[in-house]
Amino acid sequence: MADSIMEQAGIVNQQYKDGLAYKKQQGYLKNWAEYERFRAGDQWPKATNRTKDLPRPVFNIIDQIQGHKVSSVMNEHIKMVFTPMESAGQQEQPQMDPVTQQPIPVQQDPEAEAADLFTRYAESTWERIKQDDLNEEALDSASNVGTCIWHYYWDTSAQGGKKLAYVGEMQGEIIDPVNFFPGNPQQRDVQKQPYVIITSRDEVTNVQNEAKNNGLSTELVAMITPDSETEDQAYDMAKVELTGSKKVTVLTKYWKENGQVFFMKVAGNVVVKPKTPMNGMKLYPLVVMQWKRRKKSIFGVGDTEGLIPNQKAINFLIAMQIKSAQDTGWPRMLLKKEFIKQNPSNTPGEILVDSGPPGSWNAQYMQPGNIAPQTPALVENIITYTKEVAGANESALGEQTYANMPASAIMMLQKAAGVPIESIKRRFYQAAEDIGRIWEQFWKVYYNTDRLITLKNDNEEPYSAVFNGSQHAETDMTLKIDIGPSSSYSESLMMNSLDKLHDKGEIDTVMYLKYVPNSVAPFKDRLIKELQQRQEQQAMMQQQQMEQQAQMQQAQQQQMMEQQANSQAQAQQQRQEDLALQNKKLDIEAMKAAK
Repeated sequence: MADSIMEQAGIVNQQYKDGLAYKKQQGYLKNWAEYERFRAGDQWPKATNRTKDLPRPVFNIIDQIQGHKVSSVMNEHIKMVFTPMESAGQQEQPQMDPVTQQPIPVQQDPEAEAADLFTRYAESTWERIKQDDLNEEALDSASNVGTCIWHYYWDTSAQGGKKLAYVGEMQGEIIDPVNFFPGNPQQRDVQKQPYVIITSRDEVTNVQNEAKNNGLSTELVAMITPDSETEDQAYDMAKVELTGSKKVTVLTKYWKENGQVFFMKVAGNVVVKPKTPMNGMKLYPLVVMQWKRRKKSIFGVGDTEGLIPNQKAINFLIAMQIKSAQDTGWPRMLLKKEFIKQNPSNTPGEILVDSGPPGSWNAQYMQPGNIAPQTPALVENIITYTKEVAGANESALGEQTYANMPASAIMMLQKAAGVPIESIKRRFYQAAEDIGRIWEQFWKVYYNTDRLITLKNDNEEPYSAVFNGSQHAETDMTLKIDIGPSSSYSESLMMNSLDKLHDKGEIDTVMYLKYVPNSVAPFKDRLIKELQQRQEQQAMMQQQQMEQQAQMQQAQQQQMMEQQANSQAQAQQQRQEDLALQNKKLDIEAMKAAK
């Protein structure tokens, strides 16, 4: 048993050493450390006795360019949208009720309900694991050294739930390229790697406790000892650990067998976590993105690699200008010691006694060399051209003056300035889709018990729901990344569009408020509720007025009918009276004729 564990640990250690040798051969560790120093502003060699008094200015255009490009890539709001594969794009049209003439709600099939649940839980998970922070850290790394890696794992220490208790939660972290060792560095697709090793430094006691929990014997646990292997961590801050700290390098290896993912952990010559299946997961819980692609390599190209020569030239030329100003304002003094007895100081108005013969110089300032007059313009040109080539010119950075330009022209300029980073955005959105696929597998595999989760409805109102991802393990879904505005500039454009629709009468006030961003109207929910209540009151008042008018019309009609009936009765009575009178006259005339 012990021999087998030692043998497995030896294989993983050898694979790690092979990957480390490859990185050293390519110069990655040395170069990445230099890139990090330049990004942080450490851009000059260490001062010596001969150079300690020379000016060492730092005009860090590397940090400015990379900060702008990272912000531009993250400028859009990302939403994961799951749809069932079988019914995607085949939604039924709502039927109309023949009596009420209102649309009948369409009943969703179970697959559509599962996809909607995954979509809403993706938004909740995004907030829980602070995915925006992870993305920013990853893109900072990619813009600097060329590669960023997202890693997701199952955290068994997470527990919760009062009504529905659960154990375990998916967590995320960013792996530095220094700690990432693929089995085939020439293969860009991480899912096609034969294996992947991730390194980390952890306290020996933590690793020993984990080994005990995994059933290792006391003898094997005792073999986990601290080491000082920090030279291979590349970065200056990672190489220096606290005095007295006891840490050990832990190797986490992922690999696939028959399409299923397995993992194990090794520390020193001991297997801390034996071969463990990931419950049927088929994707490595890793996503790799290249800032700019490098031919035949999983490691990309960052901006710093091409900016360092320009950054050095800018710093050097500005330093020489400062040195020239120092030499001109405070030039060196040339003295003849036999005639000038005291040493000059910087005291204003100081008197020097000259005992030399008249007509000869005994003390004078040395004439410094003149700096080339085109140097300031050269520095400005280098900075300008560097920003333009890097895709961070004045229009993109917002440094250009737009005093007399129309809004449409400003938008076109800024849109054109963002073209150089469109390819980076596309790779980032693809990485977001890959992340969503990994989340989907975690939910279907590890979330196999009921747990209460908090989701948001279409009105951004929170509600609770029961989630058990394993119940939807057989539901095949498609995943699409929706891109929406997230910056204040995008919000202003959205508000402009809403204002135009509202002014034209295309949308009412309630609909207008529903689509207004929360940052613009944080109280919109209360306002919508009050407006709806007012509309209901107005509708009730209108209904009452209509009923009153109907009653009045009915009363008027009834009165008119009564008047008409009375008129008809009176006319009938008058006719009867006239007829009786006429008959009476006829009788009288008949009696007269008979006499």
